[in-house]
Amino acid sequence: MSLEDDLTVAMIDNYNRTREAVGYTANRHYQAVRRKGGLARAKDMLKPRTKEQRSGLDRLLEANRPDLSVEALVTEPRFRALFSEAELSEAQARLGSFAHEVAAYQAEKINLYPDELPPGTYPEGAKKTVRVNKYERNPQARSKCIEHYGTSCSVCGFSFAVTYGQLGSRFIHVHHLRPLAITNGEYELDPIADLRPVCPNCHAMLHRPEQLLSITELQLILKRQQLQ
Repeated sequence: MSLEDDLTVAMIDNYNRTREAVGYTANRHYQAVRRKGGLARAKDMLKPRTKEQRSGLDRLLEANRPDLSVEALVTEPRFRALFSEAELSEAQARLGSFAHEVAAYQAEKINLYPDELPPGTYPEGAKKTVRVNKYERNPQARSKCIEHYGTSCSVCGFSFAVTYGQLGSRFIHVHHLRPLAITNGEYELDPIADLRPVCPNCHAMLHRPEQLLSITELQLILKRQQLQ
């Protein structure tokens, strides 16, 4: 296949992934890709657009999935040669403050072991995440979470302190219970309502599906496995 064919396949794949992960079905976009091909459709979408025409990108940004946008696909290294500098600049401008996060996601695709997610009812360094933590960590928020819930895993109950003694004292990941909201300002996080301590293994499993698992959902999976 040619590079243009690869772009068409990638755009159709993104359409399917968007429908599954975000619940957004862009039928007219899909039909245009099939009719015109991915390159022509992408170039059309990079022309000036009204607020209504931007609705698809806005839905993806609100769902913390800018990586599924046509704009993100256009800026992938393998497809950049198909577009002019002006088109690439337009794509990056639309992604705005998310451009860095999209690039990181494209480089990593999926980080199997996400590091500690942002804690706090304290301002966190705004809009810096696709799937894993890119926020500045707030030690006060982390401490408040641990003070309230302790350091045992909220999913499996594992305690590093019990297993490893002093070496494991106060070691635990901190997990954000919901996909991070996209806001125009700083995000206020409540360490008691929004965070839970989890072990690294459970933390990775919570983030492994396309849609973040809840603590309860992962507990049920674990229980089913233990009963087999």
